[in-house]
Amino acid sequence: MVTVLFCGVAFGQQETYVSETGGENNPIIYVDQGGQETTPCGENNESNAFENGKSCTHSFGRIVANDFTVPEGEYLTLESMLLNVFMGAEGSGVNAAFIDVYYYSDNNGQPGGVIGGEFSVFPNSQSVVGSNFGFDVWQIELDVTDRVFYDQGSSPRTYWIGISIEATDGSNVFWENSTVGLIGSGEAYDDGLVGFVTDATLEGVYFITADCQLRLGIDDNFAAQVQVYPNPVTDGVVTINSPFSVEKQVIVFDMLGKKVIETELLENQLDLTSLQSGVYLLQLTQEGNSVTKKVVIQ
Repeated sequence: MVTVLFCGVAFGQQETYVSETGGENNPIIYVDQGGQETTPCGENNESNAFENGKSCTHSFGRIVANDFTVPEGEYLTLESMLLNVFMGAEGSGVNAAFIDVYYYSDNNGQPGGVIGGEFSVFPNSQSVVGSNFGFDVWQIELDVTDRVFYDQGSSPRTYWIGISIEATDGSNVFWENSTVGLIGSGEAYDDGLVGFVTDATLEGVYFITADCQLRLGIDDNFAAQVQVYPNPVTDGVVTINSPFSVEKQVIVFDMLGKKVIETELLENQLDLTSLQSGVYLLQLTQEGNSVTKKVVIQ
């Protein structure tokens, strides 16, 4: 389960920061923003009394991104996000029409290439949790398709989550940020013109809770005895031979980390005809042992 906190601001103005809109800095908090529960592998940066926010407005082509780290020896499954957004004048009722979510690799402390995403996602819930600078602050719960992020095998790996939001009235929206509690590389901003620029003095306000599982302790003997063939796969069916005769738990991921097949096999053959040509990762688990094999489908 993953949770992330964001902020946004509204109507037609094209300022970069919510503090540039001319509104008075007079934060009013309806709902306590502290004490969010996270899993041991989660990361969070709590609200600093709605200090400021960076524009992440879809209609302006703007994206704001923050980084997170997958610990060494683990993989992380992202499931949902909790967002705080400056959006709409106080009491206006303007909220999020849809949200685009981007996932990026890391490129020396800023977002690298896009490795996946979901577009035009509608919030699971939205509620006003406070106000500042003349805007309502909406807390948005956002469910996303489960996505797996891996470590680098012998060291942690950094990824970035980018957000672009469209308000119901098309106005400017801002993801809340803070100058305290800095984590990682800071906050990255893409104005839609020159690409991402990272500010190491800012951190987005977010709560990320994730399902993390160990990738350590693989039985080398088990891994050596597992055979997956033919590889490349030419007829859509792959055979999986292993040293155990018990049920096989099989998960197949695409190269973006998306789970595309999850099944349990009593036999040795797995039907892959539902998948397009490409490279996939096949994870086999039996008797507490796991191994991941790369499979190419032609």
